[in-house]
Amino acid sequence: MAFATLFIPMPAARLIPIATRVILALVLLLIATSIVTALVRTAPQLEVSPSSRLLPAVVVMEARPVPVQRRTVGYGVADALQHADVPARVGATVASIPPTTRVGQEVRAGELLVQLDDTDFKRFVERAEQAVLQAIADQELLAIERRAAQSRADIARRDRELAEADLARVQDAFDQGAARQREVDNASGQVNARRRSEVDADEAANRFPSREEQLAATLATRQSDLAGARDDLVRCSVTSPIDGWLQEVDVRVGENLSPGQRVARVVNTRRLEIPLRLPSHARPWISTGDDVQLQSAGFGRRTWDARVTRIAPEDDTTSRTMIAYVDVEQEGDNSGLIPPGLFVRGDVRSAGSGRDRWVVPRRAVRDDRLLIVRDGIVHSVAVTVDFTMRESLPKLGLPDRSWAVLETPLREGDQVIVDPSRTLRDGMEVRTIDARASLSAGSGDE
Repeated sequence: MAFATLFIPMPAARLIPIATRVILALVLLLIATSIVTALVRTAPQLEVSPSSRLLPAVVVMEARPVPVQRRTVGYGVADALQHADVPARVGATVASIPPTTRVGQEVRAGELLVQLDDTDFKRFVERAEQAVLQAIADQELLAIERRAAQSRADIARRDRELAEADLARVQDAFDQGAARQREVDNASGQVNARRRSEVDADEAANRFPSREEQLAATLATRQSDLAGARDDLVRCSVTSPIDGWLQEVDVRVGENLSPGQRVARVVNTRRLEIPLRLPSHARPWISTGDDVQLQSAGFGRRTWDARVTRIAPEDDTTSRTMIAYVDVEQEGDNSGLIPPGLFVRGDVRSAGSGRDRWVVPRRAVRDDRLLIVRDGIVHSVAVTVDFTMRESLPKLGLPDRSWAVLETPLREGDQVIVDPSRTLRDGMEVRTIDARASLSAGSGDE
């Protein structure tokens, strides 16, 4: 065979490797084609969606009127109707402070807060008492003198009457020729002397009423000084004027106080006054007796129910607001009470305003417009918001708590896009998903 191979022509020897390569390539191509065919046959078939499934989906709610009350939101700061900045009414040094005088401690009206040094005021009371006794003694002495002066005036009156009777007898005797002119003159002189004595005695007696008035005024002044001294002595014991809690204690033992300087602040949290500032345009709908839901405007979700008790007659021209006063009576544990100074949000519900209104979620209103789907087409509708409110409305099937009450009426059955996006345009065809159905599906998935 080797001998035969040596005699094969050269062109035939070159064709063998070429043919081998061609056959190998065809085999590989056949194998690749078989693999591709198998993959194509075993690939999952995609479901062909209808054309409506290609439209953008939007979550909608069916618009329908629901009964709501007009709400007006205002803000204010709670203030205690009974609070007192207790001052020092006399100038003295702080002698002692009871252990109960501590910030946050409950106190009663008349309870001692601070004791001042009363040594000097006790001496003032003693001096005033002595001055009153002296004035009383002067009155008693004046009464004795008046009785004596009145007696002298009576005696002088009787002497004058006797002298006049004697003059009359002498005059009769002179008229009958039984007496001389000298005797008549002597009798007349006696009458004049007795009259002068009577005038002097009456003058002395008539002076006593004015002196009595002076002494009475002096006694009243001394008694007033005594009462003032006793009051100052009592004022050395600084007491609480009201029931409440100590908010601040401003003094220490040994501190010298001047009249009018604040000693402590007492606050009674049982009755509060909250001036709610509301928009001026809400005055026609606000009246006394309207329900108010108060909520802390800062952190926390504490709420309280109250009523409007008074309304200020004037509007504030600078802020264009009116003031509705809410008085709150509260009892119980301090943790559940409204603390004075709390900034609160008041939601006033106008009485007699409960009627069917068109209500949509606040997030559905963009630039005073609503996007509504009618027959699968998006329509942009301009609306006017009458007022907003924060409350759950289970009838509308959404978990929202922030709603907008519209003045613009809608059509029964309109589908309001709950959360419009900027990609939606007026006239666009969309696919709607009911909000209730989507919420139910979401809760089922959970």
